Amino acid sequence: MKIEIGGGFLATLTIIFVIAKILGYIHWSWWVVFLPILIGVSIPIFIILIIFVVIIIVSIVDEFS
Repeated sequence: MKIEIGGGFLATLTIIFVIAKILGYIHWSWWVVFLPILIGVSIPIFIILIIFVVIIIVSIVDEFS
């Protein structure tokens, strides 16, 4: 049985940034430290939004055809 722990590159990067911030190696603001997670969440939301807009445009174009 294989057990996987982790969340990928962005999660690892965020953990590294948090540890570096807590230990005082970086003096960034907390929102910058958590930016990789925000990017990871924002990209799928943006893609879903684009898909919805395309579906709406296609349905409007089909109504007028």
